[in-house]
Amino acid sequence: MPVENDAIIQLRKQFPILQQSINSHPLVYLDNAATTQKPQAVLDCLQRYYTETNANVHRGSHTLSNRATAAYEDARQRVAHSINAADSREVIWTRGTTEAINLVANSWGQQLSEGDEIILSTLEHHANIVPWQMLAQRCGATIKVIPIDENGDLNLESYYQLLSSRTRLVTITHISNVLGTINPLQDIISSAHSIGAKVLVDGAQAVPHMQVDVQALDADFYVFSGHKVFAPTGIGVLWAKADILQEMPPWQGGGEMIRKVSFSGTEYNDLPFRFEAGTPDIGGAIALGEALHWLSNQDRSLLQQHENQLMQYALDGCQQIRGFQRIGNPRKSASLFSFALHNQHPHDVGLFLDQQGIAVRSGHHCAMPLMETLQVAGTLRASFTFYNTKAEVDALVEALGKINHLGSTTIASPVSETPNSLDQLTALKGWNNRYRQIMQWGNQLAPMADSLKTADNLIAGCESLTWLSIDKQPDKTLHFVADSEARVIRGLISLILTQVQNKTAAEIRAVDFQAIFNQLELERHLSQSRGNGLRAVVDKINQTVSQPDDSE
Repeated sequence: MPVENDAIIQLRKQFPILQQSINSHPLVYLDNAATTQKPQAVLDCLQRYYTETNANVHRGSHTLSNRATAAYEDARQRVAHSINAADSREVIWTRGTTEAINLVANSWGQQLSEGDEIILSTLEHHANIVPWQMLAQRCGATIKVIPIDENGDLNLESYYQLLSSRTRLVTITHISNVLGTINPLQDIISSAHSIGAKVLVDGAQAVPHMQVDVQALDADFYVFSGHKVFAPTGIGVLWAKADILQEMPPWQGGGEMIRKVSFSGTEYNDLPFRFEAGTPDIGGAIALGEALHWLSNQDRSLLQQHENQLMQYALDGCQQIRGFQRIGNPRKSASLFSFALHNQHPHDVGLFLDQQGIAVRSGHHCAMPLMETLQVAGTLRASFTFYNTKAEVDALVEALGKINHLGSTTIASPVSETPNSLDQLTALKGWNNRYRQIMQWGNQLAPMADSLKTADNLIAGCESLTWLSIDKQPDKTLHFVADSEARVIRGLISLILTQVQNKTAAEIRAVDFQAIFNQLELERHLSQSRGNGLRAVVDKINQTVSQPDDSE
């Protein structure tokens, strides 16, 4: 059982957002792998910059500019100290991990040519896949992929076999954002270096949970995002060895990255400025420096111990729930895990948890190749950090247990097309009661034949796979058949069909869907992606009936 000593309790109090309620429940924030909350010290730092210091850096001789420049470069020093960089000039500001990887791909990657090889792993986030695919497409390089075993660990024997004299780069995540797998970087990096390849490490998930030492790792590039390490969004870091950066051409042109510009030619600036074109996110950089400084003043071993204990406590509790399945079981893991509940779509579970004030992530987590390997469309993910508590884990376990009482997604008899279904739903008080009714309708909606689940019938913009088939009948009415992977979408589709089924195009054009959404407060209770998916279904219906034809 996690020991939540006074130090942990006091740390939690420094995060204002955690003191609020969501949907009439205390907020339980378990989506830290997506973004972390910000301590008051970071919020104050950001406010101080904009209220006391706001000015552009490096370009003014006035007092505010000098203050801003000093704070901005001090933040670079703080980042360098935090990751044990040899020189602060090796720290390049970016908008985040994604931009840092794109910078390397578009600058350092210019030296790659046809036949060169880039090695990735199955565990990678899209941000560490797509830029390399784009580079390979431009230059003719080949991408090779390290497989994983059934536990979610990298198959190192396969990795060693993939290495060759043509390998130019190994680009690997430090910690998987889906399974929590902590990769054995020392072996991976030393093996790559032995054949002359460079190594880029995606450290977005690692910096919040462990002390990173880039010199000890001996990676060539290390990238991470501020918003995952208690700092604002829109700021991040590329660290790279100075000698590599010196040989890389700029990837963006503009102010700051130049020393001299004329129409006869341009002379580029020194490190780190040659990679920082334009006005940067000054406040974000200063706040990131403050976040890392704040974190360095904590007892990191105590924080890590608490996270590890909390993770085990959560797993022990969840494994008592009927139908719970952890996805992956890596040998070394950070404090996050993906899971599924038998016969429950991840998005349905995520929505139900949100109604209990519990924030988790559902979907493919920007790791679709990994989902394909795992043979799942998506997972649920609970991710913890040091400000989470045993009570929050208890709330998660209790809520997951309640979901089983809603019944499975086994399809029952088709729903009756009663015209007063909307009235029945409106009469129910409170979203939880309406949610249960919607889920019941989701159970009852007749399944769509596989032959109708075609690309033409697939609804674009829906978070879960959803299909809608529309046929015009001899009596000029329209008949709809719909289906979705997610039960809540099935239930909402069932409701929509009661308003349009077997009606003429003119009758359907008279349906005020927005009034229905407002009446049920759907936009208040559905996530934006869920609401967008439902609107996509309605949009297809409206597009079908938008123009009168001669038969009307």
